[in-house]
Amino acid sequence: MTGLTDCSQYNYHAQNLMRGKKVLTKKELIKAGENYLRSTILGAMISGTCVTFGCILRLLMGRKFTFFTYLMLPNTLNGLFILLEPPSRRGLVINLFCNLAIEYMLRCLERAGYIAITRGKQTVLFMLGSALLFYLMRLEGEKKNRTPLLWLFTAEKVKQKTDDEQNVCPHKGTCTRYIAKGAGIYFGAGLCVSLAKTLLPKLRTPIKALSTVRYNHFKLALFFGSYIGIYRAIVCYLCRSRGYDSALYALPAGCIAGLSFLFKPNLGFAIASLTGAFKIFSTTLYEKKMLPDNIPLPLLLYCFCQGTLFHTRFMDPDICPSYMFNLIRSVSNGRSEILYANMLKIINKIAI
Repeated sequence: MTGLTDCSQYNYHAQNLMRGKKVLTKKELIKAGENYLRSTILGAMISGTCVTFGCILRLLMGRKFTFFTYLMLPNTLNGLFILLEPPSRRGLVINLFCNLAIEYMLRCLERAGYIAITRGKQTVLFMLGSALLFYLMRLEGEKKNRTPLLWLFTAEKVKQKTDDEQNVCPHKGTCTRYIAKGAGIYFGAGLCVSLAKTLLPKLRTPIKALSTVRYNHFKLALFFGSYIGIYRAIVCYLCRSRGYDSALYALPAGCIAGLSFLFKPNLGFAIASLTGAFKIFSTTLYEKKMLPDNIPLPLLLYCFCQGTLFHTRFMDPDICPSYMFNLIRSVSNGRSEILYANMLKIINKIAI
């Protein structure tokens, strides 16, 4: 299952390409190094305590392993180490793990025959998520600090109408240039990501590598480019026809732009659009004191999701998101494969 894996990678690489013109300052480089160190320590603590907590629980239960205490409970407990991450990055990690857990649960329901995850249903889900996400983004546009999200595009804030300005759209210059520029940049970003994944492993034979490029390698670019282009075009059209800008325009614009999903269907994108909207909405609820600050709901949610996903990697690998395979292999320096092989040997002995 590559839904969330692809989604997180595409969003991450696309955002990096969008920032390509910005040169990091010395302070930003130091901050990036600090974040990298903290993330490394986080991975080491989680992987290092997983087996330790599991063994402690086994001793407490009379030297017995159970289905949930072998991996799920230990990795739920060591999820508390997420506090090592800085708050600005912590929210993104929590959001990613929630997306992965939701994908796993949907795959469970599909396997059990309760739902069918079709291309059409994923598209409708993405259209709904895009509409809500862009609308909420525009609503919080006036805030000094926006909710951090790992998403392709940050919607512009609503432009206040003034008598001395003729342009009612939320941008400078002509609408045609604004739409074409956005579509072109994101088309190029999507194409770069796709071609990089295809060509970089084959750089030793560049001609042969280029010969492997097919129409499929343009699907991500078409998705990105049309997604942004359609959204901007509809917002500009509504601003021009109504004579003023409004956050509500993001609802039809985001919904119709979501049809671009058909170029590159991906369950991860569909889930991420809705959870991104929910994250902004929950931030608003916290600000209005409608959710209690004294209960660390995001932390508890992360611990549950991490425990579930680590447990799934070993106990239900058939529908486990592939991101978890790569993550656990990376933070354990490959030792997770040894643990899994040993676990299978023990299970086979018991079965015999």
